[in-house]
Amino acid sequence: MSKPKAILFGPFVGELYWECGRFAPILSHMVHSPKKEQDIKYIVLTREERFDLYGKHADILVPLKIPNDYTGKMQPDCFTLQNMKPGLYEELIKSFREKYEKKYKIIQHFFPVITKKRFADKNQFSRRKMHYVFSPRQENYNLIDKYVPSNKPLVVLAPRFREGFRRNWGRWQEFYDILYKDKFLMDTFQFIICGKKGEYIGDSHNRFLDMTKISLNKKSSLVGLLLVIMERAILTVGSQSAIPNISLLYKVEVLEFGNQQQLHTKTYNHFNSPITFINNPKYNIAPIDLLNKMRKLLKKKV
Repeated sequence: MSKPKAILFGPFVGELYWECGRFAPILSHMVHSPKKEQDIKYIVLTREERFDLYGKHADILVPLKIPNDYTGKMQPDCFTLQNMKPGLYEELIKSFREKYEKKYKIIQHFFPVITKKRFADKNQFSRRKMHYVFSPRQENYNLIDKYVPSNKPLVVLAPRFREGFRRNWGRWQEFYDILYKDKFLMDTFQFIICGKKGEYIGDSHNRFLDMTKISLNKKSSLVGLLLVIMERAILTVGSQSAIPNISLLYKVEVLEFGNQQQLHTKTYNHFNSPITFINNPKYNIAPIDLLNKMRKLLKKKV
């Protein structure tokens, strides 16, 4: 009796947006292809926190464990992980394949090349073979239904702040304070703060919804919650980072500030989603200026 067929994806060790925008959609493309082969298992090896980038499209989700991941100098960088132990990536690829080829006939295996010449190559995988439709697991929808009221249009705040990162904006708390005092905005819209624990600035007074305060279980993730939120959002506000980029994939309008306008308005904007980009190389925009621009955009949506 012949083995059932399988296609492997991973390991993926790089940045969130590089996985979301340049790797995970390969699986979605295959699942939605009119020429899709039947009886193929899709098996993914990635960090557990990112399972919902593949979600219900995957048959088997395998948690990737990397010693000292996201600590010290071991931070994701494009397709790679900085200062990863030499040879570890190759070991992960080999062990992943060996584990599943015992039971399945592996017909394809997708993983990024992370050599010095290729780790930042945006075009390793063809955009023509990617489908930007994600399918987070159902529990993420259940949690958002429970936690996020649906009586007002939803606005995402993306206050990314990574320790030691030069592209930080340290005035998010000031922004929250003046936003909370704006009666029109607070009465008309629902605001939710989205980010990764330890890499964002929440409101110290807990006056807004905060995605990280939702209790997760084994069938949900922060990324999964974010994807569901994007299905419901009307605007995302933040400095240039993964969450505004993901918003553009969902055709959600973006108000963004930073120092790489072409990259974040054109290269990452596959669907020409509406975006207002504030060129702010020093990341020192005044909170009131950001609020006023956000207010102007939101007034058009009432």
